[in-house]
Amino acid sequence: MNSKTLWHSILLCSWMWLSQASAATEPVLPVWLAEVQQNKYKKPEAMLQLAKQYEAEFGRWPLEVQAVWLSEVAMMYEVLGRYREQMALAERGLALTADQKTPTRVELLYSMGFALETQREYALANEYYQKGMTLAESLQNEKLMIQGLTNLAAMLSEENESPKALDMLKQAYDRAVKLNDIEMLALVQAELGLMYTMLAVEDEGQQFLEESFKLFDKLGWAKSKLMVWYNLASTYGYLDKQEQALAIFDQMLKVSLEQEDPVSLYFAYMGLANTNRRMKKLDAAITYIEKAETYLPSLQSTFQISEHHFIKAKIFRSLGQISLAMQQVDLAAEQLDESKNISDRFYALHFDDLRARLYADAGNYEKAYQTLDKFFEAYIDLQDNKRDMDVQKLRLSFDAERQEARNQLLEKDNELQALKLQEIERNRQIQWLWLAIFACTSLVLFILLLWQWTRRRAQLPQNLPPSA
Repeated sequence: MNSKTLWHSILLCSWMWLSQASAATEPVLPVWLAEVQQNKYKKPEAMLQLAKQYEAEFGRWPLEVQAVWLSEVAMMYEVLGRYREQMALAERGLALTADQKTPTRVELLYSMGFALETQREYALANEYYQKGMTLAESLQNEKLMIQGLTNLAAMLSEENESPKALDMLKQAYDRAVKLNDIEMLALVQAELGLMYTMLAVEDEGQQFLEESFKLFDKLGWAKSKLMVWYNLASTYGYLDKQEQALAIFDQMLKVSLEQEDPVSLYFAYMGLANTNRRMKKLDAAITYIEKAETYLPSLQSTFQISEHHFIKAKIFRSLGQISLAMQQVDLAAEQLDESKNISDRFYALHFDDLRARLYADAGNYEKAYQTLDKFFEAYIDLQDNKRDMDVQKLRLSFDAERQEARNQLLEKDNELQALKLQEIERNRQIQWLWLAIFACTSLVLFILLLWQWTRRRAQLPQNLPPSA
């Protein structure tokens, strides 16, 4: 296609026209707000402060600028883990843009959906995601469509709807590859890495996470990189590569301390605590989890708080402190009490499993058996073999398609290399041809010169005067 300059010119003109049309529909932003929009993922704390400096002027801005401000601040709250504030800003933005059909409204719908998702309100979150995707499709905004598919897939995986989630991520991945958008590829591959890890395909999950980390590093999105770092280190932990996990969590802690980010600090300390627990370094594990606990108020997710208490319970059990471990299990269960979400109900099974083991450790075997029976009944009730088979088929299908794409790229690369070798050989033959022509020409000239010289020598005695 690169050799066809006509098509290249047509595509370039089309892109310029679309860019101008898009720019014509977007509001003209103040310089500072354009800076916020451009750097919100690179420097969220600094950009949030910059946006907040102008909040007093909010009422004097055009409605379109107000909507962009609300959307950008909501997204920065999301990056910083301040989900309740994100929800409040997104709600204001949606009320303001009720009659608009703009990319900003799509972003606000996604923002509201994500904030609700963190509060485990999956049904409501789904509605906002679906509305956002419908509007993105009507706007023919491919990037927002990819983002919507990824957001919805992440939530569906939490709801144990793995086949649907993997299918959506497959669509998002294919679209991101065609669009060749680094931001979207980083986002989709981060979710695919989590998905594959959740499906116990850790090696493939590790590859996706490593690629996502490289892309986020290239973009300079520090917070996103830290979260991928955490997921990658956790994957190493599942693969029983504890030293590698420990090294990444140590790096994550150093960066988080430099940034003074309480959410990242919590996850770094938590990762160190869990890894040291697996390595049977229990004194270090309890030290790290107590440090993590100082940052627990910064978390606005009930699930994370529940998981914190559950991991602390396992550390206490390993230390032989059974009563303290049981207290932590109860605290973990309180966070997910009366949960209607399938993923939370699956996670809550771990509480009964650990309770049964704690009762056995304490010598209360009757209570242990009763709790274990309760665990198995709940597990069978939630288990869905058909769903598990569907997700495996879909995963294998996706893997086969990706491998086929790799093979096609390899085949094209081999063809390109063969053409290059042919070109080199052709150039070499041309060089030899010119060298031969030059040699022949030189030989002919040499023969002519020699002939002339011989002829002159032959004529020389005839021209000499007679001797005296």
